[in-house]
Order: sequence, then C-alpha cells, then structure tokens
Amino acid sequence: MGEFVTPTGFKRKTLQEIRTELENNLKRVFGPSFETSVDSPNGLLISQLSLSLSKLWELCQEIYLSRDPAQAEGVALDWAAALSGLSRKSATACEVIAMLYGDEEAVTVPEGSLATRSRGSLAFTLDESVTINRTACRELLIVDDGSEKNTEYVFNFTFGTVTLNNSTTQSNLQRLSTLVIAEGGNAQITQRGLRVYLQGGGDVGITGSMPDDFIIYGGAEGRFTAVSTGDQTCEIGELDTVSSSVENWELVYNYSAGVPGTDIETDEHLRIRRAAAVRSIQARGTDPAIAAHLIEDVRGVTTAVVKSNRLLQTDSDGRPPKSFETLVVGGSDEDVARCIWENQPSGIQSHGNVSVFIRDNNGDEQLIKFSRPQAKYLWFKITYKLYNEEQAPTTDEIKATLVEWANKEYQMGKDVIPTRVLQGLYNVGGIGTASVQVAVTNSESGTPSFGISVIPIGPAEYASLIASRITLVEES
Repeated sequence: MGEFVTPTGFKRKTLQEIRTELENNLKRVFGPSFETSVDSPNGLLISQLSLSLSKLWELCQEIYLSRDPAQAEGVALDWAAALSGLSRKSATACEVIAMLYGDEEAVTVPEGSLATRSRGSLAFTLDESVTINRTACRELLIVDDGSEKNTEYVFNFTFGTVTLNNSTTQSNLQRLSTLVIAEGGNAQITQRGLRVYLQGGGDVGITGSMPDDFIIYGGAEGRFTAVSTGDQTCEIGELDTVSSSVENWELVYNYSAGVPGTDIETDEHLRIRRAAAVRSIQARGTDPAIAAHLIEDVRGVTTAVVKSNRLLQTDSDGRPPKSFETLVVGGSDEDVARCIWENQPSGIQSHGNVSVFIRDNNGDEQLIKFSRPQAKYLWFKITYKLYNEEQAPTTDEIKATLVEWANKEYQMGKDVIPTRVLQGLYNVGGIGTASVQVAVTNSESGTPSFGISVIPIGPAEYASLIASRITLVEES
C-alpha cells in the first residue's frame, strides 16, 4: 500500500501537521532563524498556504470516500452502484388499467385521450387507442334508468337471451344479475350499475333492440399513465372522470389500484437496494433472490415478498406442500411471471391468485402463479370540532389529506388501527378534537359496519381508501 492509502484506510494530514511541515521545510532552506510565528508576515503566509493545502487533502479524502457506497452521494454513488450492475431508478409516472365505456355500438377512443383522477385532479393519458364494440366487448355496464317491476324487459346477450319480469323484493338490477348468472354469464352489482362479463375474460355483447328504461354501455380496458412523474397513486375507483371530448365515450372507471408512480430514487434507498442486491441478486432459487430480481429487473414492481411452504402438507395460509407464493405490487402480469420462471427453484410449484402461461426457451408452455394483494375497501367516519385559532379546512381538503396519508400508511398486510387515523387527520390545520370509527368491506358497494376496534388485514391484502368512503361529521 502507499504512504497515505494504508491497509486501515486513508491517512489524511491535519492542518497542524501541514503547518509544521511547511515551517520545518522553510527553516531548512532559509535557516533556523527564519521567522514563522503566527502573527509575523511569514507566519501569516504559512497560515494561508496551510489552509489551501488542507483543502486539497480534504478533496483527496472526499474522492477516497466516494468509492465507498455507504458514504458516497449523488453521481459518486451511481458509479459505485454501477460496479454491482445497478443503476439509480428514475422517476416514474403512476399507471392504471381502467375500463372505458361507450353507449353506442362502436366507439374508438384515440391514444392520448385524457381521464382525471378525482383526488387532486391528476390527469392521465390513454397509452393506446381503444375500440369499444358493444356487440363484442370485455364487459357490459347496465344502468337502471327508471325501470319498473312487473314489466317485461328482454336482453339479447351473446351468451343467451334473458327476460326480466321482476315481481320479487329484489331491485331490478339484482334480479337481472341472478338471471344473467343462471344463463351462463357473470354479473356484479357496483355503485355504477351491473357489470356483465364472461368467466375467463371472453367477449360479451348485446345485440338487437335495447330494452327500454336501461342504459347499456360496452366496456373495454385501456392503460392510462399520469401526465407527470412522481409519488402518486390511483386507488380503486379514483379514475372516474372523462376529460377529453370523444364522441360516445361516456364513462371511465378503474376496478383495480394503479401501479404507484415514484420519485427519483434517493441515495438512502439506492444504498439499501445495492446492499440487498449484493447479497441476493447473484443467487437464484431462494426467496430473497426471487424478490430481489423482481424489484430490480421488472419495470413497475415496487414491492415483492416471497413465502415458501417447505412442509409436506398445506400450510395455514393455504399454500400447497413444497410450493412458494410471490406477492407482487406493480409490473405487468407477463413480466412478473417470466421473472419468476427464470429465478424459481427447479421442481417446486408456484402458488397464487394470478395464473399466467409463458413459453420457455424450448417453446413449451409453463404455468406460473403468483399473487396480487387483494383490496379491502376501507371506510372512515370522523366526528370533529374545528380549532378556531387556525383557518378552517374544507371537507375536500380533509378527505384529500386522509387519502394521501392512507396510501402511505396501509401497505400490504398493515392492520387498520382507528386511533392512528388521527395522525393523518391532524396533518390538516384547523382541526380540534376528533374521534374516528372505521370499517372494511369486501366490495366497494358493501355496507360498512363502523367501530373502534382494530381491523386485521391479511398478509396478502391491503386497505384501500378513497374520498367517497369518508364520512365527516362536524360538531359545533
């Protein structure tokens, strides 16, 4: 090793060492009587030279430390991470899959069309044009527009004809849902109407004359991307406003949460990711390695957790013997499945609520399973008093702040603790005393049962909140 870069690290000269060295060198040249006292002209010059040389030594130390990923910052950290095959993740925009609905037989929504997230009025653009054909589409949305009971309505679906003549206590849409399922279709009651679709994702349609007193929309999926990058989310049901004037494009709605956008990766997070990658990214087949490859290799993946069942019997979470389950947030299904296939252990089956077929290098189909966290629909009921020494917030401001807080608080598997909601509430100025009740339902149209007890959230679930599920009660 060198004189200053030693086996124990960089040996930096102190300011006093530099000054003493200069004084000794000058006395060697000009004689021992050369004046070097601090307040003499020579001493003042020595002081200035010492300070300048000390800065150069400080620069040398900074360059030396910049090679250490634990201390490097900015571009120097980028270079250090690159030695491990990693690069800093750039800022990304939130992406979301939404259903576009049109009320005519054929509607084309062009690429670049805009829809808006209700919270914060964040605009999203349609990535590719979408054509909606009501006679053969992904799903139908049926809205009751004043139908009556004990009246016959005929629906000529492509999977069969359904005749509604409701004399039961059910609503007409509820009764129609039952009849659709009996005929071989699938149906789901939502706040927007009755969704009709086929199991397995085949096309569904309606032909012939439309029944009176109902509005029937054809629906097709499209991918939307936020117009700006950064830490943004789109929870279930938040992309709900058509912002572009496209003839016969009437509705938009996302039935699943979007892939969150991200800010440019911070130094702290890059250090943590690099350290984890050094331990795991070169490995394959282990739980940490699969998770590390998903986060590093698959665009849009923000969270990946792998859990194995190494027993010879089904475990308490329903995983089959000798299997593993990968819980993934973000990324496309196909990209996630391929990454799992390339990194999974040989001879061990994958398990989960999503199934994707991919082709291996031999051209054979391989079934890969993994899990997407399932949303639990969160509801808040907050009773509060205003604090009159601060500016009173609007109800929209309170709801927006709570949704932003909940998006960060309720990660996968995080229980709902009612009193902790006050942390989010008091991010808003002007709130005095407050009490919180919470509820969780399995669907967005469920009926909440509010309480003050902690609500457990399963390891493959997350609590999802939007403004319309927040009830605010102001007391005087």
